[in-house]
Amino acid sequence: MIEWLNRITAGTPAGLALTGALAALLHGPVAVGDELPQRANDPAYGVALYEYYQGNAFEALTRLNVAAAEGGIDGHGDHPALVEGGLLLSYGMTQEAGALFRALLDEDAAVAPGTRNQAWFYLGKVFYLEQDPAAARDALERVDDELLQDESDELYHEWLYLRGQLALAGTAPANGESVDELIDALPESSPWRAYLQYNQAVGRLAEGQTETAMADLASLDDLVDELIREQPEVEPPLANEMSALRERVKLSMGRLHLSKGDFAGAMASLEQIALDGVFSDEALFDYAVAASREGKAGLALQALNTLQQRPLFTPWLQQVPYARGFLFEQMGRQQQALQAYREAASHYQSLNTRLSNEREQLTEAQLVDALRFGREGDSPGQAGSMDPALARPEPGAPTVLTDAYGRVKVRPEDYSLAGLLATERFQLSLRDLHELYRLQDSLGQWQKQLESFDIMLATRAQQREQRIRETRDALEALNADQWLARQAEYRSAIEDALAREDLRFFMTQEQHELADRLAQVEQTLSQLPNDESTRQQRETFQRMKAYFNWRLADDYAVNRWAAEKQLRELDQAMDVFVDQRALIEQEMASGGENQALAARVAARQAALQRLQGEVNKALSAARTELLTLVDAELLQQSQEVQGYLRATRHAAARLADTLFLGRNGATVSPAPEAGGDRD
Repeated sequence: MIEWLNRITAGTPAGLALTGALAALLHGPVAVGDELPQRANDPAYGVALYEYYQGNAFEALTRLNVAAAEGGIDGHGDHPALVEGGLLLSYGMTQEAGALFRALLDEDAAVAPGTRNQAWFYLGKVFYLEQDPAAARDALERVDDELLQDESDELYHEWLYLRGQLALAGTAPANGESVDELIDALPESSPWRAYLQYNQAVGRLAEGQTETAMADLASLDDLVDELIREQPEVEPPLANEMSALRERVKLSMGRLHLSKGDFAGAMASLEQIALDGVFSDEALFDYAVAASREGKAGLALQALNTLQQRPLFTPWLQQVPYARGFLFEQMGRQQQALQAYREAASHYQSLNTRLSNEREQLTEAQLVDALRFGREGDSPGQAGSMDPALARPEPGAPTVLTDAYGRVKVRPEDYSLAGLLATERFQLSLRDLHELYRLQDSLGQWQKQLESFDIMLATRAQQREQRIRETRDALEALNADQWLARQAEYRSAIEDALAREDLRFFMTQEQHELADRLAQVEQTLSQLPNDESTRQQRETFQRMKAYFNWRLADDYAVNRWAAEKQLRELDQAMDVFVDQRALIEQEMASGGENQALAARVAARQAALQRLQGEVNKALSAARTELLTLVDAELLQQSQEVQGYLRATRHAAARLADTLFLGRNGATVSPAPEAGGDRD
């Protein structure tokens, strides 16, 4: 009901406005003439469509953005961009949607003609919602109507409706089409036509063309009645909407009759409005006024009694208790009138006290308690009808239901908020609060994930310390300093031998063995007596020793090169060892990958804290906006109730004086003239 009231006030049809348009986009052709895709060709796109059809516009937008960050969506042409723009538009993000549509319309953008055509349409809708009629007309005039009609009848009908709305606002189409011509271009079964006709009648009424407006409303009344009778198979949301439109038309006709003094005609129109309809309260009160003016006080009293039994959840309905007393007085039933005035005064006094207390104790918790949020499993149209033992959902809860425009499905528990709840500003503020709480919850989940990294980093740090201790023990077991000292000794020895040209230092292993054997022979010969036999042996040994020395001298260069080669290889190996040891020491001294990961986690935590700070500021602003609206509403209601209270007390005092004077034989003052028109 509230959603419909919002749109009828703004002159915008409900139900099909976004759902039909986005449905056409989601299943629309990739290019003109292509076949309609029956399934998603890209898994990421399929997930986004699933979230959309579940009513999760925020999640659908998130999926599209994630898919774009991961390389885009394949197999669907430019349609994901149109879908994203449509979701942004439905979400109230007109500037972001406009930027996306302008990107599609850029001359360098390679987009299909159908996509460009729809982008012009949606850009015109953006300007229309931003109340820029000149820019809206310019964009809508660039739409190829034949191409748009071929692709989607719903978009084409909405295009005609938007142009008609602009014409009613004083921005006529460039080709000079009149509102009547635009209405005739719409099929009689289209809700856009019915709304445009109604808005045209309201416009003519504002211009003082009462008779013409009455004729338009009568024609629209017949049209809507015929649509409801001939199309019983219409979807329930649209059927309910058309029924509500019919009652709105009848209410407007009844008020026109009432303003002209045709009270019988007003009663005839108003009595056709269902008692459980959207406008039944207004119809009952106007019916009571018309019946009172027609002299049918009984019918008027019956209507007021019906209203009296209902929750008086809008400020203007608070005059019903006073109107009952006034009507009793008009009927000459003064005792009942006095009793009704006293009951009304008591009602107004208690209501004024309650409103004052609510203003003084107004908090976000009090506001949430005064609302009943729709949730999964609720009966259609009965938000909060689940088991009351279950926890009530609050703003931000994933089970809270939202419509295609992102607005929260909610009904008032405190009927003093019903009128405020029907306003667009309150609905948008409540939507913002709900989405900000959801975002805060999402950031909380992110915070928990980052905190899990702290545990992981601590565990990895412990493991790293353990490995460092093991590595240091292994390095100590290698006696690296001893190996370095031995290398230095070896180098010094080789360099000293080179300087002295020490042939024996560079001997090979075989030569060392031969030298040892020669030394043993020489020792043995030295112990033998000097005779002819030993003399020959000593001569032979001297020849052998001379030959050995000659071989040493001859192999010196080769042996020296071999030793120097081994020294170079040792130097290279030790250099590698030293470098690796330094690298290990450096790695052990630094944080390594753990430190880099910790830095990344810290950066994410800092970014998260910034986001949480911004969200908290936005939440505070949204909370303040809602509480300010509620406080202003309660203040206005309190002031109106105080006015009713004063009027009721004055009427009761006047009537009490009249009855007192009548009982004492004084002249009774005549009753006041009939009034009863509500403000």
